[in-house]
Amino acid sequence: MKKWIFLVSVGALLFMTSCKKCQTCTTTVTQDVQGFPMTSSTSQEYCGDEYDNAPAEGTVSQSAQGVSQTVTITCTEN
Repeated sequence: MKKWIFLVSVGALLFMTSCKKCQTCTTTVTQDVQGFPMTSSTSQEYCGDEYDNAPAEGTVSQSAQGVSQTVTITCTEN
């Protein structure tokens, strides 16, 4: 009986840890202010219940009065 409980516990532990899906999303912001480009980048990991809350991949660009900005989001599974 003890062996059975031990095996079920180990199996449940392995199942819960092996099914944890994760993805890392990187947001890169590039700004060009009157010919001076600046880039910043941040990454955030989304695992388990947060996996589906990751932002959608894509690129958005906008410009106004000599300033242009491009935001790119890319995600990779871990």
